[in-house]
Amino acid sequence: MNKINWGIMGAGRIAGIFSAALRACEEANLYAIGSRSLEKAEEFAGLNQFQKAYGSYEELLADPQVDIVYVATPARYHYEGIKSCLLAGKNVLAEKPLTINAAQAEELIVLAREKKLFFMEAVWTKCHPAFLKLQEWIREGVLGEIRMAEGRFFTAAPSTHRLYSYENGGGALLDLGMYPIMYAQSVFHQTPVNVISHAFMGEKKVDYTNSVVLEYENGAYAQLSSGLGPEKLVFFYIQGTKGKVLLNQEFFFQATKIEVLNYDNQVIRHFEEPFICNGYEYEALEAMRCLREGKNESDKVPLDDTLTVMKIMDTCRKQWDFRFDFEE
Repeated sequence: MNKINWGIMGAGRIAGIFSAALRACEEANLYAIGSRSLEKAEEFAGLNQFQKAYGSYEELLADPQVDIVYVATPARYHYEGIKSCLLAGKNVLAEKPLTINAAQAEELIVLAREKKLFFMEAVWTKCHPAFLKLQEWIREGVLGEIRMAEGRFFTAAPSTHRLYSYENGGGALLDLGMYPIMYAQSVFHQTPVNVISHAFMGEKKVDYTNSVVLEYENGAYAQLSSGLGPEKLVFFYIQGTKGKVLLNQEFFFQATKIEVLNYDNQVIRHFEEPFICNGYEYEALEAMRCLREGKNESDKVPLDDTLTVMKIMDTCRKQWDFRFDFEE
């Protein structure tokens, strides 16, 4: 079976982490890295065992041997990077947030479908074994009817961190807040009928903290928040009529162990499976599975779900009266 040739657009930190995951996948060939600097591309290729290094994204996309491109540029540049990949006829796995806003995401989804190319947001969580097991338990009714969920993702970041960069599409919501929103949507499996959001906008012109309440048609709701601040606070709690789940060890979106407890605090379901590498390998494996099977969209990370989350975040920012100057 021929290996799948991966190209990576962008030679930053996340590209290096993803490359390590690719090395753990037997069917993946670390083929080409594209950067805006040939020197940086060659350095990255040497460190991460890529066969080719290109000093421009255009050269990367012109290589006919590239089967799929992982877009690992800063959030502001996702839209243009993904669009250039699709126009070049390349399949795409793109880092989150997929784009800055829903209009950009919808345009790219339409383009990918028109061109019959594989396209997926790199929501690694949705491909993790523990997350998939939780989804199975929810479908089976192990937790009963889900009544509420609560999620937090606050991180301690210096003021020089990229999340404070207005110019690169920073702020808490798009980078951090999408995790609890995505998780809530995966728990309730329905579009909220109401979104209520507030934010504190800091001196660097991005949201330093935010709160989001999602209200659903059946009366269920999710209380979510994210922020940049002096300490880390990360957890996700799910309350059902028959059981509950609390993910509060490290980061809930990369959990390798999940337990369901009843209201006598007895464990009624337990699942644990360590990552093969660093957790990013599962989204790569899912993308390659889809390519092998001729699928243009993943049923684990559906594009329609990605668009729903983008629309929720658009609604939040509209309530804050906030847009980036560079948004299209």
